Amino acid sequence: MMIDIISHGEPDRGWAWMIVAAVTIINLAILPIQQCFGLIFAERFMSLGITATQISLILHLNGTITCSLGLISGPMMKRFTFRKVAFCGGLIIAIGIYMTAFAVSLPSIIITYCVIIGIGQGITFPATSLALNTYFRKKRNIAMGFSVTLTGLGPILMPLVVANLLEGYGTIGTLLIVAGIAIHSFIGASLLQPFKEKEITSITKGNDITASSAECNGGSIVNGTEELKTDNETDLKNGLASCLLLNEEVEGEMEKCERPSVHDMTDENMKEGKQTILSKISEHLDLDLLKDSRYVAVILGMAVSFVAETNFNAMIPFVLTELSGLDRTAIATVMSIQAFSDITGRLCVPLLAHKAGWTSRSLYIISLIGSTIGRTILTTWGDTYAIVILVALIIGLAKGTKAVFQALIIPDYVPLERLPAASGMQMVCNGVLSIAIGPIIGLVHDLMNSYVSALHFTSFLSLSCVCLWYMGGLWRFNKATANLNEKGETTETQEAPEIGA
Repeated sequence: MMIDIISHGEPDRGWAWMIVAAVTIINLAILPIQQCFGLIFAERFMSLGITATQISLILHLNGTITCSLGLISGPMMKRFTFRKVAFCGGLIIAIGIYMTAFAVSLPSIIITYCVIIGIGQGITFPATSLALNTYFRKKRNIAMGFSVTLTGLGPILMPLVVANLLEGYGTIGTLLIVAGIAIHSFIGASLLQPFKEKEITSITKGNDITASSAECNGGSIVNGTEELKTDNETDLKNGLASCLLLNEEVEGEMEKCERPSVHDMTDENMKEGKQTILSKISEHLDLDLLKDSRYVAVILGMAVSFVAETNFNAMIPFVLTELSGLDRTAIATVMSIQAFSDITGRLCVPLLAHKAGWTSRSLYIISLIGSTIGRTILTTWGDTYAIVILVALIIGLAKGTKAVFQALIIPDYVPLERLPAASGMQMVCNGVLSIAIGPIIGLVHDLMNSYVSALHFTSFLSLSCVCLWYMGGLWRFNKATANLNEKGETTETQEAPEIGA
């Protein structure tokens, strides 16, 4: 029997663009709690006396739990479809936001916001990423650009909406409404149709083939069998004669060698069992990816910059309150301007990059440098409102660029079949470094009693990714590495035989 597999859902067209719409709907529904973190919780944190170090702990513990689930995202995607996983994740996020509305202490906020919402996000994000990367091969950059651009509409409107909700309904009422918005992720999850394959079976006449083989080789088989029997009898007689010539002592030694003790057999079986379990775990999680030093450099650099950029984006309301003395409405306006610049970057930069042939890693590095420049300007002239607007435009443009290309770096480096495991390891690395480094940013603020030092430390973390990739030869403006080959993989994969094999 011979089976030919033909793709039922064609990549890069057809239902693939509905996947872009589905991912956009899910992101618009579940991200407001994260995008408006500082606005929503500013008053509650102040009333509870929560310090900057504790705020960083809350923020990065949420990120750690979200990313730690990346270790099981690969096996989960193999067991369930990304539609089912997205449904489950959206429900958990909505429940977590609802419970956070009534959390009035640091431990309860950690349980609801960090643990429950973090679990929901850790389940949902890999599902949407895998769906997008499964349906798109050659137009992956453009699809991701459209998705994150449409998602960027949320941060333009939500800060202003949240500011008005806080005025009318307070923190509890605002969170309940945000939980209701999160329920709408079910609409997007329902559109995540699995990428099905259609089997076309062609059956060959196996009996005829077997009969023909028998007719062609029948005589040889019989003669060969007779000759084999004769040889076996001769060998058996010679073997018996040789055995009689051996003395008893040699026989005993041979029996010891040929018959291992029960204890030795048990030890060998245990060792084989352990090796089998470890090999299965390694194969299941695809830990061979860690043998590639360049892949390790990629995920480490992204993890460090992830910690820095996530902390700064979430802490913008606190930074502007301290450095610029802005009120809630003014901060919401600045955040909306930054979001507008963000969406401009998401829309324009991918198209320019596609024409110029720049790699995802190169543009990711440029975005980190842009964020560093914006933070440096803010720490020096942050008391001027016009400068704050300029910084918002710079940081927004850099953030939009990073949002597009950070999701493409791993898919550009590994083949599709190893993408779930590779992305899972990246998320785990993000989570570990988030809880290890993230609270230090808040601690720097509490020790120096200023966000200026904290922002400089954040910039240092971002630039460490630039240095790491540059020393490893990972940051290159090479048009050839951005072009897709006929199989839909990049030539960057070909540069790493351990990954692309």
